[in-house]
Amino acid sequence: MAPLELVRLREDLEAFQGALMLEFYSNYAGLKDDMSTTGIYDRYAHLFSKDTLAALADPPPDDDPDEARRRRYLRAFCTVGHLDSAVKELTDKANTYEARSVVEFDGETIPYRSVPVRLRSEPGHARREQLFHAKLGVTEGLNEVLLERMGGAHELAGALGFRNYRDMCSTLKGVDYAALEEQMEDFLHRTGGLYREHMDALLTDRAGVGLEDAWSFDVPFALRGDDFDQYFAKDRLVPVFHGTLNGMGIEPERYTNIEVDTEARPKKVPRAFCAPIRVPGDVKLVILPMGGWKDYGAFFHEGGHAWHFGSTNESLAPEYRYLGDNSVTEAFAFLFTYLPSNPAWLKRFVGMEDPGEYTRFALVDKLMFLRRYASKLIYETKLHTGTPGPEFQHIYKNCLQKGLGFKHSEKHYLEDVDDGFYCAEYLRAWILEGQLREALMEKFGDEWFADPRAGEYLRELWSYGQKYTADELVKTIGYVELDPEPMIREIEQGLGDSG
Repeated sequence: MAPLELVRLREDLEAFQGALMLEFYSNYAGLKDDMSTTGIYDRYAHLFSKDTLAALADPPPDDDPDEARRRRYLRAFCTVGHLDSAVKELTDKANTYEARSVVEFDGETIPYRSVPVRLRSEPGHARREQLFHAKLGVTEGLNEVLLERMGGAHELAGALGFRNYRDMCSTLKGVDYAALEEQMEDFLHRTGGLYREHMDALLTDRAGVGLEDAWSFDVPFALRGDDFDQYFAKDRLVPVFHGTLNGMGIEPERYTNIEVDTEARPKKVPRAFCAPIRVPGDVKLVILPMGGWKDYGAFFHEGGHAWHFGSTNESLAPEYRYLGDNSVTEAFAFLFTYLPSNPAWLKRFVGMEDPGEYTRFALVDKLMFLRRYASKLIYETKLHTGTPGPEFQHIYKNCLQKGLGFKHSEKHYLEDVDDGFYCAEYLRAWILEGQLREALMEKFGDEWFADPRAGEYLRELWSYGQKYTADELVKTIGYVELDPEPMIREIEQGLGDSG
């Protein structure tokens, strides 16, 4: 590919990402009903053309490793974008369907996207079940769109010369999914006893139903943890987050490039999210504040993303500011996610003098999510090596129930899948987070989050954007390779002696 063509690709990559993120932000923040990405993909169609893919597949110069790395990232982006562009109308249709759909429940009309919030607050198992099944009626219609969309993406991966969708993701991202699956199988085996003991006790105590009889809709209520709400007030969420940053010498008021959107809107998605519209110049951090420990974890997670993107060196190439290994930004996000369950942080920032009960509660929640994503990886390995179809409903249900113990509906077999094998990036991020946190504790002590030197250390790591993969970054903090042992050790030490 000629140098001038590459320059244009890189400039348009940034413009495309900005336009797309602005569209997602506007829809998810409840500023507009319709999701309209079709025009954006059409405007930048040259980024995802077969000619572009063919040119990027050519071997890069052997004497320029930086250029080779940039081309690898660009090839991955343009290939995935080629698939996304091909199914863009179905993507818009699915998102618009979600935004416009409502669920009728007990005389109420509830926005489809708000059902998870309502399930979390419904105290009765029977009413949760009723609402859950009302939602599934809408999910069936969504599945028709999602199946057509996924089928199109899988078919196109084959047309591009890959064995299947999984092979495409592994080749482009340089991730050995088989090795990761083996690690996760070991993780599931090692933590199985602790998980069953503590999850059964938690569900029985908080939802009135044991692990074997519980459904997925019981879990959000059991993990609501409203008895801890006095420490996690809604109106203190942003000030406490800013106070945490200040403790690390990171002055949030100096980050005028990061906008925190906490405004309540009827169709705003309840889940916090970060929209890096221009990195590092325009980053949106969005949440619908509700109060409670989950709210704090979600906001801190997206805050980790926001401050990573907002601290990225603006002189870096576009590939390093927007592309690369997403496990890296997810690891920084997880590092912040779990601060509100750190005993020393709890004492310092929210005045919880005896945090033992809460930290164990939060650790059970973390273990459940780790096992959930390990189970999703096993399911998606099967899904992405085959041809998507209704038969995968039962495979999804069996994989999730085996790993988590509680019952699942097969209807979520597509809605519970993120593009690009993203569940693997989350798992790699959790592993990296465990190692990064352990390194911070070794360098700056248990209260590293109150040490300005830790803030300086993180700002340096953040400044690289996503130039380096998780496998490379972990070596800069003192490890040989990504290793789940620190992650597992935290769980075994935190729950093993608390029974």
